Amino acid sequence: MKKLLRLSFVVLFTALMLILGNSVLEKSVTAQEVISILTAGNNSFYYQAATELQNSLKGSGFSLNIKESSGSSENLEQLGKGASDLAFAQQDAMLLLRNLTDQNLAQLANNINVFAPINNEAIHILVNPASKIKNVKDLAGKRVAVGPEKSGTYISAVLIYQISDLDVTTEQIIPMEVSEGIEKVSKGELDAAFYTAVVGAPLLKQINAQQGKKLKLLAIDRQFFQENQKELGADTVSYSPIKIPAKTYPWQDQEVDTISTSSFLYINKSLEPQKAYNLAKAVYPKGATLKGKDTFWNQFSIAKAKSQVKAGLNYHPGVKKFLEES
Repeated sequence: MKKLLRLSFVVLFTALMLILGNSVLEKSVTAQEVISILTAGNNSFYYQAATELQNSLKGSGFSLNIKESSGSSENLEQLGKGASDLAFAQQDAMLLLRNLTDQNLAQLANNINVFAPINNEAIHILVNPASKIKNVKDLAGKRVAVGPEKSGTYISAVLIYQISDLDVTTEQIIPMEVSEGIEKVSKGELDAAFYTAVVGAPLLKQINAQQGKKLKLLAIDRQFFQENQKELGADTVSYSPIKIPAKTYPWQDQEVDTISTSSFLYINKSLEPQKAYNLAKAVYPKGATLKGKDTFWNQFSIAKAKSQVKAGLNYHPGVKKFLEES
């Protein structure tokens, strides 16, 4: 009888341990903090970067829910509305959102903080040589592809038109996918196409020699741009000069001057400071790993972020705390 009781105790003890073990296992699974992040289409730099970030966070206590979108403008609107925790976007899109005449939209910018610097994205303007476009002013009256609506490319194109004193409501700007726009330019169906992307963008590197003969990168004169930018006010938009070295793209023989906008990983301001701190602590140390995978991350670092905090850039309080301790 005693033997039977001892056996029953062992069985009960084993069962209890299994139950407790499963409970601990379940808690370890549910302990993963799910963070949503807005990117762009699944063939975009932003989507690829989010995938790389997702992989680098394995075992960190955080997992990413990657969401596709039209791009920078939509990302910021949705982030400002609280529909996501993080979002990739260009700085010019953020500054344009803040200065919209529609106050309901403009106020969304108040709900957004910076999480991390990512890169500089160059404004590429591809023209068909037959269009005789020599400078930005020559875009007047031309048929120009400006990327999908609410994309970063679209925002950059609209601002360049505005800075150049060209009225986008009367000009022939045509929203469409960048690859489609470039193809139409090479065929002579359109005169020019905008594309805001990091220097060395694979989409432009993949253009074959035959198609490349019908394409040319348009230079943006720095002096002209700086003089005209003053009309918008210093706080409206911020661009910096950048060079696209010769042969960056197989069909590009000469160095081209253009301008660039910074890209950031933005964060919803309402995210709890401790959660933002923990996320920064999990993400920032992955900088070297991410840069090793993709040059898209070439400005992502603690040092860069610290310098921007000192310069007054609006980082999330939880992220600031992490950077101060690092």
